[in-house]
Amino acid sequence: MQSFMANRSLSFKLALVCWVPVLALLVISLHDFYSEYRSWQKARAIEEVLAVAPTLSELVHNLQRERGVSAGYVGSGGSSFGGDLADVRAATDAQIDGHLADISVMGSALDFAGFTAPFDRAADKLQQLDGMRARVDGIDVEVAELAEFYTTTIAELLAAIENMKFAVDSTDTLRPINAYVNLLHAKEQAGLERAMGSVGFGSGRFMLGTYERFLSLIANQELLLAHFSNHAPSEALVLLNKHQNSQVEKQVRVYRDIAKAAPFGTSVTGVSASDWWTASTSRIDALYAIEKRLSQYLHARAQADAQNAFLSLTYLATLLSLLILGATITSIWVYREIQPPIARIIKSMRAWSEDKEVPDLEEADRQDGIGELARTFNELRTRLEWNRVKDEERTTRERAQTREMKLLSDLNEWLQSSTSTHELYEMIGTFMTKMLPNCSGSVYVYSNSRDVLDGTCSWNGGMLHEHIRPGDCWSLRRGRGYSYRSQDIKFACEHTKPHDESPYTCLPILAHGETVGMMHLTPYGDISEEDFFENFRVAQLAAEQISLAIANSKMRDQLHQQSIRDPLTGLYNRRHFIDALRLRLEQSKRSGQPFALVSIDVDHFKRFNDNHGHDAGDMVLRAVGSTLEKECDGDEIPCRLGGEELMLLLPGADVSQAEKRAEHIRAAIERISVRYGEKNLPKVTISVGISVFPDHGSIPQDLMKVADDALYTSKANGRNQVTVACLAEEDTATAVDFEKVRQELGERKEQNRRSGDQQ
Repeated sequence: MQSFMANRSLSFKLALVCWVPVLALLVISLHDFYSEYRSWQKARAIEEVLAVAPTLSELVHNLQRERGVSAGYVGSGGSSFGGDLADVRAATDAQIDGHLADISVMGSALDFAGFTAPFDRAADKLQQLDGMRARVDGIDVEVAELAEFYTTTIAELLAAIENMKFAVDSTDTLRPINAYVNLLHAKEQAGLERAMGSVGFGSGRFMLGTYERFLSLIANQELLLAHFSNHAPSEALVLLNKHQNSQVEKQVRVYRDIAKAAPFGTSVTGVSASDWWTASTSRIDALYAIEKRLSQYLHARAQADAQNAFLSLTYLATLLSLLILGATITSIWVYREIQPPIARIIKSMRAWSEDKEVPDLEEADRQDGIGELARTFNELRTRLEWNRVKDEERTTRERAQTREMKLLSDLNEWLQSSTSTHELYEMIGTFMTKMLPNCSGSVYVYSNSRDVLDGTCSWNGGMLHEHIRPGDCWSLRRGRGYSYRSQDIKFACEHTKPHDESPYTCLPILAHGETVGMMHLTPYGDISEEDFFENFRVAQLAAEQISLAIANSKMRDQLHQQSIRDPLTGLYNRRHFIDALRLRLEQSKRSGQPFALVSIDVDHFKRFNDNHGHDAGDMVLRAVGSTLEKECDGDEIPCRLGGEELMLLLPGADVSQAEKRAEHIRAAIERISVRYGEKNLPKVTISVGISVFPDHGSIPQDLMKVADDALYTSKANGRNQVTVACLAEEDTATAVDFEKVRQELGERKEQNRRSGDQQ
C-alpha cells in the first residue's frame, strides 16, 4: 500500500483526502432524498387523480343518462324517449370531447396510480359509441346488449378512479376515498336501475329477467350506500341523510314498490316510463351532487397531503444540500490551495523548457513555500525571455522587409499586366490586404473632368465614397502626404467627416509629375497609433507602383475608346460594331437566341447642312447620338456607320420586340429639339429598318443589307416610320423603287465624304 501511494500523483492523493468523505455523504443523502421524493410523488399522483375524478365522474353521469334513455327507447320499441335521444347524445358528445382532451394532457402521475390502462380501454369503447347509437336508432339491438356496452365503458372509467386507492398509505385518506368509490358505484347501480325501470315501465310490464335485475340493482345500491356511510366524512353523511328524506327519494320508493308488486310480467301501466325516468334522474342528480361535494373534500385533502410531502422533501433537500455544499466547498478550498498552484508551476516550467511563451506566475504573491518557488521561477524566466524577444524582433523586422520587397515586386508585375482599369483596381485591393494587413484603406482616382475623384477600390473594410472633391483632402491641397495624429494640432479632411478623432493618413498618388489620385488609410483591428504610422513608408512605396499603373491604364483605356468611338457623336464606330455583330452572331448560333439589327437614317439630313450649315448638321447628329445612348440599355449597342447612317444591335430581341424598341426610339428622337444659334432647328425625324437573325439572314452582310432595304422602304413610304424586313417568300405589299432611294442616299454619302463627316 505504501508503495502504491508513493507512485501516485499529488492530485490523486489530494483527491482521496478531499473527495472520499464528500462522496460518502452524497450517497447517504441521495438514499434519504429518494425515499422522501417517492413519498411526494405518490402524494402528488393521488392529488392529480382526484383532480381528474370530477371530470370522469361528469362523463360517467352523461353516459348513464344516455344509457337510460337508449334502453327506454329500445325497450318501448321506439314509442318512448325518442324525443330525448338527440339532446342526451349531444350533451354526452360535448363532455367526451372536452374531458378526454383535458385528461390526455395530465402528468405521468396518473400512470403511477394505475389510471392509464382502464382509461385507455374506456377510450377504445367510446370510439364505438357512434356504431351503437346507429343500432339503437334502428332498434337493432337488445336492451341487454345495449346496457352491457354502456355499463362496460362506465365500469372502465370507474376503475380508473378506483385504482387510486391502491396508492394510498394513509388510513385517514383511504377511508373517504373508499366512501367516494362506493358512492360512484352506487350511482352507477342507480343508473342501471333507471335503465331497467325505463324498460319495464316503458313496455308496461317487468319481464322475469328485467324484474330480477331491477331488484338486484336496488339491493346493490343499499349495500354500497351502507359502505359509504361507514367511511364517509360527516359532511357527506349529512347530505346523504337529507337526500334519503327528500321527496324525490320517496317518489322513487313508491315506483319501486309498484314494480316489486308486479312480478312475472304483471301490468304496471299506472306508471309511465317518463314518470319513472324523471324521478330516477332526479335521484341520480342528487347523488351526483353529493359525489361532487365529496370530490371537492378529497381533492382539498390530497392537495394538503401533497403540499406537506413537498415541504418535507424541500426541507430534507435543503438540509442535505447545505451539508454537501459545505463539505464540497471545504474540499475544493483545500484542493485548490495546494494542487492547482503546484500544477501551474510545473506546467509553466515544462512550457518554458519547450520555448513556449509563459506569463508570470500568480503564485508569486503568496507568502508560503509555493510563493517563494514561483518568485524564483519568474525572475529567471524574465531575464532569459528578454533576450529571446530581442532576437525575435530583429528576425521579424528582417522578414517583414523581405516580404515587403517581394510584395512590391509582385504588385508591379501584376499591375503592369492588367488589361482594364476594373481589373487593375481589383488587383490593388487584393495586394493591399497583404502589404498593409493592419490598415483599412481606399483609393480615389481623378475623373476625366478632374473636378472630382472617383472611389475605385477599398480593403479591410475601408470606407469608400463614390466621389470626393479635391479640396476635401489636405494631402491633395498641400501636394504631399498628410497624417492626422490625435496628439497633434491637426484639421480633419472633409471626406473623413464626421470624424471621431481616430488617426488616419492620406497619400497623393503621383505619376509623371501629375497627381492622378489619393490613397486613404485608417487603422484596422487592434493596432496602436504608433504601429499604424509605421506603415507610412510601405504605403508610399505602394502608391508609387499604383500611380504608374493607373496612368498607364488610363492612357490605354483612352486610346482604346478613341479607336472604337465616333468622335462626333460618341457612339461606337463601324469597326467596333462589326466586331460586336460577329460576336453576337456566333453566340446566337450556339444558343439559338434571336437578335435584331435596326438601321437608322436621319430624314432630310442634307437640308440641315444646305440650309443651316455643316455645324448645324453636326449638332443634329450629336443630339440623335445622345438620344440613342440614353434610350439604349443593357447589351444594346448603338453605332454610327458614317454620315447620318446609324445602326443599333438588339441582343435577344425577336421581330415584335425589335419593332417596339425601334418605334420607341423613333418617337424619342422625334421629341428632341435642337438649338442652333438663336433659334431651334426644324424637327428631326428618322427612318428605321429592321432585320432579325435568323429570319432575315445568317451572316453580317446579309442582315445589314436586309435592314438597309427595310430602311429604304421606310424612306420610300414617306419617312419617319419603322419598317420590318419581309421574309424572302413573302409578297411585298408596296412596290419600292430601291434604285432611286439608293441613288439618293448615295449622293448624300458622297457629299458627306467631301465634307469630312465620315470616319
